[in-house]
Amino acid sequence: MTLNPHNRILTDPYSAAPAILLIGKTGSGKSTLANTLMGQENFQTSDNASSSTQICQSTLINLNDNEYNLVDTPGIFDTSRPDDEVLDEIAKSIIQCSHGIKAILFVMAAGRFTKEQEITIDVILKFLGREESCRHIIVVFTKCRKKQTSDRSLMEDSFNDKLRSFLDKVGNRWVIAPDQETFDEPNDPIVERHMSDLKVFIGTMPKPYTTDLFEKVRDALEKEKAGEANINAMDVAKEEFNEGGGGCFPLHSQVILADGKRIEISQLKIGDRVLCGEKNGKLVFSEIYAVIHADNQTATQYQRIDYLKADGTEGVLRLTPKHHLFDSQGKTMFAEDVRAYETELLLFDGKKLIPVIPHRVTKEWELGYTAPLTQSGKIVVDNVLCSCYAVAPPYQEIINFVMISFRLYLWIMPVPGCKKEIHPYIRYLKRGQWILEQIDYFNTIVKRL
Repeated sequence: MTLNPHNRILTDPYSAAPAILLIGKTGSGKSTLANTLMGQENFQTSDNASSSTQICQSTLINLNDNEYNLVDTPGIFDTSRPDDEVLDEIAKSIIQCSHGIKAILFVMAAGRFTKEQEITIDVILKFLGREESCRHIIVVFTKCRKKQTSDRSLMEDSFNDKLRSFLDKVGNRWVIAPDQETFDEPNDPIVERHMSDLKVFIGTMPKPYTTDLFEKVRDALEKEKAGEANINAMDVAKEEFNEGGGGCFPLHSQVILADGKRIEISQLKIGDRVLCGEKNGKLVFSEIYAVIHADNQTATQYQRIDYLKADGTEGVLRLTPKHHLFDSQGKTMFAEDVRAYETELLLFDGKKLIPVIPHRVTKEWELGYTAPLTQSGKIVVDNVLCSCYAVAPPYQEIINFVMISFRLYLWIMPVPGCKKEIHPYIRYLKRGQWILEQIDYFNTIVKRL
């Protein structure tokens, strides 16, 4: 069934399906991309300067055995409509996405990166919230030449510094949508390859961009326009995070329980036994004895580490930059010191820990954090062996020893519930971080002599 552009078809607010939002400049090929994903001509297309999609349209689509609302939006820089009117139309449909937006497909026509494209990026990021939306954006390049489509590296060589900067902000998530007129054979392997890459990116997106978050961004923009504020909601959240010294892991990171079940780290309870490594060829599980702080609304900066799992699929680990994890030699290091194509980490392949070298390391902001502590001081998060501590390495065993008194304290005076603020004992312990850093610095000097 072809959608009628004269009748808005909104996503069902009672549907359990999250949305996939297509957004971009007029004529960039959003509707064509939507039809390619659908495998049929559901959305009207146009090559004119005026967008054929005048109102947001949506239809259900199944990708990777998951159902989504695929939402096509009017184009920015439409010659027949002011941008404010277009953005207002898009906002109406975003608010209807009651189960959030799984992915934002930012569609861009390939070619010279123009000032108009740069402005389009700025308009959309400001509209959706710069930090909030970047962790959900996948850039899709359309109208690429055949050689660029066949060889992704040729496309990458054409990027200028400004475009590369934007792609860095969205975690280098970009794909090519092949021109259907060039690759018109059914089931063309090149088309299937690029569409498969896009579906993998969509499937590995974090928790959806929510309507509540969008409303906060809109409120902040309204205040800014009215002169009431010159900062947005996420700026405030970041300040709170920095002042509170929060961190560790995102709420949706996964851990492995002793019974083999995988759960989100935010679902951990005191007493749960989680995978924390291996010893003498046997897996070791350790008990959660505390969660020193957690929050689901604070904007938190994470070091994003992309790697390939043993089965060849993509894996992602996120942890705060000053948190530390283990290299393949069992030594601790800060997450911010991990280097792509260089650092060897320890990956759980389903049976044991094996070395893995990440292929991409970036930074991104995400809502929420949690900081669980295990008896061993170690924990496998998103299949990678990490420390439970965010205090200066390489003193894992010293910190384990220091934490004995904290475990004794909790045994005598159990913490009734997890709060946003870091536990006072841990805050006191962090003051000793400077001493450890000085010892580490002194050891480095001695080794050079």
